[in-house]
Amino acid sequence: MRIKSQIPILLFLVVFSGITGCALQADLVDTQLDLDKMKEQNAQTQKRLEAIENYFKDRAGSVQRGQADIVLKVDQLGTDLQLLQGKLEELNRLLSQLSMRLDDQTSRSAQTAGRLDALEARQSGAPQSINPSTEGGAAMPGTTAPDLKTVIPGRTPGQSGGLLPTEAYNLAYNDYIKGNYDLALIGFQNYLAQFPDSSLSPDAQYWIGQIYYTRHDYEKAIRAFDIVLQKYPKSEAVTKSLLQKGLSYIELGDKAQAKAALRRVVQDYPFSDEAKLAKNRLAELR
Repeated sequence: MRIKSQIPILLFLVVFSGITGCALQADLVDTQLDLDKMKEQNAQTQKRLEAIENYFKDRAGSVQRGQADIVLKVDQLGTDLQLLQGKLEELNRLLSQLSMRLDDQTSRSAQTAGRLDALEARQSGAPQSINPSTEGGAAMPGTTAPDLKTVIPGRTPGQSGGLLPTEAYNLAYNDYIKGNYDLALIGFQNYLAQFPDSSLSPDAQYWIGQIYYTRHDYEKAIRAFDIVLQKYPKSEAVTKSLLQKGLSYIELGDKAQAKAALRRVVQDYPFSDEAKLAKNRLAELR
């Protein structure tokens, strides 16, 4: 009797176990499907991340290559600029030499023309007219007499007479190099009086200012450099004169004027050697 009464219970347990097992199996299947879906999503996410990473790597590589190209181009431009600057300096040197030769040739022509006029006057028997430029025995500035001579105190006429423009300039410049500043100053002043419009006139005026600067007479130096800036604004002596003007103001303790002059050097002539010096002095004035 007991066995019969337990049969329904056993049947219930068997059926319940079957149902539970099916439920568990279904849950396992669902869980596996969820895991597979998550793996697939992770895989897709990983692919996207890899794609993004590769994209940025490519972009970074492109940027680096671009930067390298830019650096190469800048270096090449710098090299080209140096070559051009070297050629420009060489052309300026040749032009300066040609200008000096032209000055000398013009002076020779003027002297020759004066001598010819004198010979023609003697041959014709006519009295020679007085040249207004040499009346009183002295030549007026900007004129060239047939027998014009550059007479420098401390030298005999045989040493300094009848000089061509280049010779007169070199004589004064050599005195400056040797430290004979008195003779150099007179030499450059005579040069400007005799050849005011020659190619070396701006340099002669600059050296006058430099002589005053060397003597610590900074106010006269500034006035001399200003003449270069005003009278010869397109000459190469302008850059040097601006720099030395700024340095003269530094010596006088006028920082405002010094900065103004030095900034002009940097702004107007940024690639010059004077600009580098001006930048250094400006940094010291801050």
